[in-house]
Amino acid sequence: MNLSKLQSLSKTGSFSHLTDVRLSLEKERNQLETILKFSKEKLIYGIHTGFGPHAFASNEDTEKIQKSLIYHLTVEPVFSLDGIPHSHLSHNEARAVLAARIHCLSLGGSGIDFKTLELLNTLLELDCIPVLPEKGSLSASGDLIPLSYIPLALLGESGFTGKGKDLGPSRWNGGTSQIPGLPWTPKAKEAISLTNGTSFTTALLGLQVLEFRNILSYSLELLEFLFSFHSVFSDAFHPAYHNHKQFHGPKEIVKILYPVVSKHSKEKKEGSRIQDIYSIRCIPQILGSILDEMISVGQIVEQELNSLSDNPVLIPTEEGVRFAEGGGFYAAQVSFAADRLQNAMAVWFTWVDRFLNYLYEPKENGEFPLMLSDKPGTYAGLSGLGLMSTHLTAEVRRDSMPGSVQSVPTNGNNQDIVPMGAISVLRNRRTVVSGYKLLSILAFSVFQSSRFAKRKDLIPNKDLFAGLKTMAADRSLDFEIQTLMERFKNSTSSLVKIPNG
Repeated sequence: MNLSKLQSLSKTGSFSHLTDVRLSLEKERNQLETILKFSKEKLIYGIHTGFGPHAFASNEDTEKIQKSLIYHLTVEPVFSLDGIPHSHLSHNEARAVLAARIHCLSLGGSGIDFKTLELLNTLLELDCIPVLPEKGSLSASGDLIPLSYIPLALLGESGFTGKGKDLGPSRWNGGTSQIPGLPWTPKAKEAISLTNGTSFTTALLGLQVLEFRNILSYSLELLEFLFSFHSVFSDAFHPAYHNHKQFHGPKEIVKILYPVVSKHSKEKKEGSRIQDIYSIRCIPQILGSILDEMISVGQIVEQELNSLSDNPVLIPTEEGVRFAEGGGFYAAQVSFAADRLQNAMAVWFTWVDRFLNYLYEPKENGEFPLMLSDKPGTYAGLSGLGLMSTHLTAEVRRDSMPGSVQSVPTNGNNQDIVPMGAISVLRNRRTVVSGYKLLSILAFSVFQSSRFAKRKDLIPNKDLFAGLKTMAADRSLDFEIQTLMERFKNSTSSLVKIPNG
């Protein structure tokens, strides 16, 4: 499973490969049932025992144990008392989480009943998606609280979103269902298999990689537009200059920008600076390093998507198979990756804020008026957009303390060190939203700069700005920024390449 597939399943569709793994998963389930029936070991974690600090006594009522797991974790109100969803993931995010969990369990080793996996895939296909809370995961012992709402919905004790939301059982329709197999009763190990994994953190991080890749790519499109009529020194973008280093990202950036920049490079003049400031000259290094981080983070996400995250898991032995207990639910790599993504996004914010200063400062750009104002001293121009840019940048930088070092012991000291990846992805989620706003500020600023271009004949037509007008006298720009935000959010840059693991 790659990020492209995750993105697709976050919108529509289901898995077609499950029939290929049916026999192997049914074999595993039979092995599990044999262990339960004949093994002398009656202290298998989460099957015979309670959870966390309660894992010390055997209980043969395995169905009751599974329901106990679900009930003790479902503590976040995701519906109002009259059944209105609130404080939850978006529908597309919840689809991605469900898809990630299905794929994870299809890899084998968990022992889940194939019929349950099929049922989850049916929900994906029918777009009947369990409502999942935003909060409650520490990314250790998996994403416990958010993922527990999947089995709660299967029990008919929560609710769904999507086109097929009324097909499933809920507490508001008396548990009636139009989907065969629902309401569902968990067998031994099944509830813990659904809950005890990293699919929430991993799926959300995967979507954020894709979202920010889109933002970064649109930034490059805007630079192409600007540099088609505004000259900068082209040497900094010459491909040969970047062959002296081995990093991939800068080379990709100059492939895009050098053909535009080189058409009318700024010329050196006696008495003037012969190099642009860093926010221009170092664009390949800045945006290229961000691109390299995006690809690396995307690869880690894909590694985790294609790994089994659960506990306990079946492992082979000389006699056959047995359950082994460990920390397969611990999302350490994903937590580090989430922090890296936030850091990369924070650097992009900082660059955009400085780049806007370049556009707004005549001493730097040498072509455009102060604050891109039609009449500096009378009209403020884009001063307000500059203030908003600085606010957004400062906010994102404040939020960029790594979550992966914020461990707090919990769960009766059972979880005495935790990676906090889900805390980081919820932070990243806020940053992506701000990213689209800052991208829109950048877009309108570049558009406004075209008003003052010395060579109007070089300004290309760009559909992004259709129906919008540059600003003469000061006016409210809230409509323009909102319009651009919607256009960016609902489209994909032509420069986007999905990072592959």
